Amino acid sequence: MGTKPIQLAWGDDLLLVEEAIDALATKLAAADAGGGGAPDRVRLRAEGRGAADTAGVIGDIRERLGTGGLFGGGALITVAGAGKLARTKELRSLLSAAIEGAAPGNALLLVDHRARRPNLRGARPDGPGELALLVEAAGGTVVACISPGPGELPSWLMARAKAAGREIAGDAAKSISERLGAEVREPDLDRSGMRMSAAIELEKLLLAVPTGPVSLKAVEALVVDRGIGSLFAFADAVIARSGPLIARHLGRAVSEPGPVVVATLHRKLRDLAQVHGAVVEEGLGIAQVARSLGMHEFPAGKLAEASRRWSANEIVAAIEGLVELDAIAKGDGERAWGPALTRWSAARA
Repeated sequence: MGTKPIQLAWGDDLLLVEEAIDALATKLAAADAGGGGAPDRVRLRAEGRGAADTAGVIGDIRERLGTGGLFGGGALITVAGAGKLARTKELRSLLSAAIEGAAPGNALLLVDHRARRPNLRGARPDGPGELALLVEAAGGTVVACISPGPGELPSWLMARAKAAGREIAGDAAKSISERLGAEVREPDLDRSGMRMSAAIELEKLLLAVPTGPVSLKAVEALVVDRGIGSLFAFADAVIARSGPLIARHLGRAVSEPGPVVVATLHRKLRDLAQVHGAVVEEGLGIAQVARSLGMHEFPAGKLAEASRRWSANEIVAAIEGLVELDAIAKGDGERAWGPALTRWSAARA
């Protein structure tokens, strides 16, 4: 582990990034022999800047990081979008020189927002790459700030409560996670603020329940179910003909652009129609159907299971209804999009 006050925080979790900044500021203040107190916080941004401006950002870092203060507790320079600073060998060389010239009492925290890869369910972001190697070579540290995947938030809540000298029951922590949408497994969900929301809810519960463990009953009384949904989960719920799941994810579907929703539903219903014809009507095996349609066997099997809940006429009616929904979504119709989608999906349950 490095010893210099240089740090890279990478990932997409907003709370962990902010806590990394606070922890480095605390470390900087504790190391200040002059007793100047908390460091001045300076925030710079590299994201949204053109390639020509990136070297200018490094110039700002070099100037601020290399300037020592006569009074006060030094400076903590935080740079958002720092991944851009290591894209070329020349930029990495400039950044290394800026770090090397850091004045005593100053610190640098580079923030590289790396989101979970949306094409893979629950996938962690790619690693920090060249920027991490640069920071570690300079004697700094690298901190992962990755948002919680499904199943990860309850244990974090329990550990956070324990760190505060309190306790939250396992089923209560799980309920908070579910109410915040953290257990939704589809990849079209922004998970970056979930830990921050969970921390706020936990603090509220610890105040409301001043002694003893926080129970499931307290969570049910004080934490609102936000009904956070997924468009992909909505489409799956329609195919599965699950009324409760359709209702849970309907709000997300209504909020998305209509043509995107129609296209997502059409792909699902098209696959359902093909699997229905092969499995229900022709009696073919799952493996054979999967090969003929170019699918993996697992999703083909899920579609085959769902297809037994549909008749051929019901599938045709659902697809014909999508034609009308498409017209409404594009403004060619008198009915509003939200009510139209609600009626269409309710008829599939």
